[in-house]
Amino acid sequence: MTRYYWTGGNRSHEQDRFFEESLDPSLWQKAEGPEQWDACWYTGMPDPEYFSEVGPGRTINHIPGNNALTVKSRLYQSLMSLRDRVQRQEKGGHHLSDRLAFVPQVFAMPADYHAFQEAALANPEKRWILKPKNAARGKGIQLVDDPADVPVDSSWMVQEYLENPHTMHGRKYVLRLYVLVSSISPFRVYLYRQGFAKLASMPYDEENANNPYSYLTNPDVNALNLDAEVPVEFVDFERYRAWLREQGHDDDALFARIEDMVALTCLSALEPMRERSRVVGADTRGCYELMGIDCLIDQDLKPWVLECNLSPSLEVCAGPESGGDVEEGIKGSIVADMVEMLGLNRPPAGDTNASGAEQVVRETQDEIANSGGFRNLIPGSDPSSYLPFMALPRLSDWVVAQALCDKPLKQPCLERWCAEETFSEDQVYLYDTRLGHLSSLNETASLIWLMATEGAGPDDIASALVDSAAKSMPTAPDAWAIRNDVWNTLADWVNNRFLVQSDGQPTDQGPSESGQSSLSNAATVMSMVVSCGRFRARFLADSAPLVHRIGKLLEPMTRPDEAPNDSLPRLEVVRDTPGFTLILEGQVIRSRLPLAEVVPAIVRCFATQAATHGDIAMDAGLIGDSGDEAVLVSHSDSSLRDSLTLGLHEQWGVPCGRGALLKATSGGVVEGLGLPLQGSDRTESFRPAHSGITGAAGRTTAVLVPSEAALGDGGIQALTVNESLKHLLPVCCAENGRPLDTDEFARLADWLEERQCFLVDMNHLEAAAATLSGNCFEQTLQKASGGR
Repeated sequence: MTRYYWTGGNRSHEQDRFFEESLDPSLWQKAEGPEQWDACWYTGMPDPEYFSEVGPGRTINHIPGNNALTVKSRLYQSLMSLRDRVQRQEKGGHHLSDRLAFVPQVFAMPADYHAFQEAALANPEKRWILKPKNAARGKGIQLVDDPADVPVDSSWMVQEYLENPHTMHGRKYVLRLYVLVSSISPFRVYLYRQGFAKLASMPYDEENANNPYSYLTNPDVNALNLDAEVPVEFVDFERYRAWLREQGHDDDALFARIEDMVALTCLSALEPMRERSRVVGADTRGCYELMGIDCLIDQDLKPWVLECNLSPSLEVCAGPESGGDVEEGIKGSIVADMVEMLGLNRPPAGDTNASGAEQVVRETQDEIANSGGFRNLIPGSDPSSYLPFMALPRLSDWVVAQALCDKPLKQPCLERWCAEETFSEDQVYLYDTRLGHLSSLNETASLIWLMATEGAGPDDIASALVDSAAKSMPTAPDAWAIRNDVWNTLADWVNNRFLVQSDGQPTDQGPSESGQSSLSNAATVMSMVVSCGRFRARFLADSAPLVHRIGKLLEPMTRPDEAPNDSLPRLEVVRDTPGFTLILEGQVIRSRLPLAEVVPAIVRCFATQAATHGDIAMDAGLIGDSGDEAVLVSHSDSSLRDSLTLGLHEQWGVPCGRGALLKATSGGVVEGLGLPLQGSDRTESFRPAHSGITGAAGRTTAVLVPSEAALGDGGIQALTVNESLKHLLPVCCAENGRPLDTDEFARLADWLEERQCFLVDMNHLEAAAATLSGNCFEQTLQKASGGR
């Protein structure tokens, strides 16, 4: 039966020809278009719809989710995520995590911009290399001259520049490794026996490292070096390893480290590939991925992974005199061996009566037997060495490992990580200690959870379920399907960090990422009655960091909690993904708040809720003696925040707070709201209002407006009512935060007519404070001074 192949994407004849030449012409014909094919060879990443019909007998040369490896910034994140999980598994040990120390530090813009600047400042001797996140063939790569010049645009990343590279004939080189992921279920990874050392076209010189022909090894870059006798030179691994031995190095030891690096690098993206394949509906039995991994060798012969390239170039870059003939032969054999190993030139396998376990084992054994120049890394000669690096092996991984391992394998042991269970009416609920989410489990999932957390292995759990089903079903249950469901359910929980693989030893860490159990989190739940003007509510929060941050700030506004189950409005701050969400009576006020922005959001919420019908709430500073004279400070200039209020408090020594309420029935008296204050520096922490400010009513003698402009020797300048209104109106609101209506506006203007209004020079605050104290606040200040 004739089968059809199709080539597409950002392709060229050179990129396609080895694939076309490897297919048996008696079995394959080229398709006229992308509508119907049995094998697709696509350069670049195809759209998701290409994966909708893949499966046994219909293949494509990509795996959904491969960008966890092939996007430079994602590669680093994948490896760091793997390292974090492995470190948690080891409980302070280093045997496994030390094997992951082969990736240079990466900062992805813009999220890591400040972290990079801090790292550059702390390490002035270190150099950095700037790379486009999704470019290829060396485009845009450059050394960073000045860290301050690094762009913040999201298309860029900065990578630690690895000093002291190993050199060949005085020139820097990078190894190009050809890696094949032939399956993600079970996971199978291969490294081709041949590859290349790609040499820079000029000698490596620390003093001349800004020369791209000295520090870059990409052939597309070095081909532009017209001064080089051989601008592009490839040395195949056979000659490279012989040269290493001539230099007295152990090439077998180096390549053993390279193989481990490659296997672990691919493992870091296993779960992202599985999850993305599930989302796009791909039958991954029809997916495979050939990648080009670039690896630098340092002067200590330690390998470092630099990047993983999607659809590696199969064009011949070097000339015949510098390894071009060898390059062509190697690239052709890579594709030919891959086609043979994947069985593209063999008829699709027919139905078999073999069990599920027998099928996956036989498939793996047949593939390894036909692997040609590819060396199998996973499952490899010792499958047990990579099982701990999987979040949790799936059943197919476990069955293959058991079949190929020369020793019995102990089932994975699991323990709680970021989840705790609770019980209600014979049902199990899982509480996510990171996000604060509660989810219920059905009867089967409950049994799986309880047995797993008591130390039972996945197959032990499956056996118990099979025995239970056999007693209640008229026919024998499908044991393979039950085993598969158990392994998948546990793997999903591990991926959610509810569970983690364990060595069976007790951990000194609690189940949550912070090391605290849900009980300690429960102990930090805040529930208090808070009053702000006319607004009275029950404030609730269950995040320990937030409670620590906000508790003292709200103390001046708290009221006796006489009725814990009262019907007061509820103002809640709940943990969300990402950040926090502020909710008032079931309505979301703000969401996706980082911790630093929660307090300003709460302050804004209180300020807008303080007024009822006819009142005017002012989000402004208030300075004065409790129940007597006071000074109102507008902070319409958000960059200055409460700096004038705090500055005058320090100069005069009188209490201060934030927020004032001009009640509809109060005449000219203003009541303090007692909101916390913040200085002009955004990093400065909030301060609670002083005792007695909240709820205290007093006569306001003046309104002050901070100014960054110089105002003369006295430091103040009188303002008209209209000028004062321009500054005060933006921080005023009526009921439910709405703008003032006509009557309220007129009342505010009349109120200002009876107050002195001044601009205050923030550059000469001491002089301004002295002028103001002698001008209109003498009685208040004398009273405050006498009380000190």
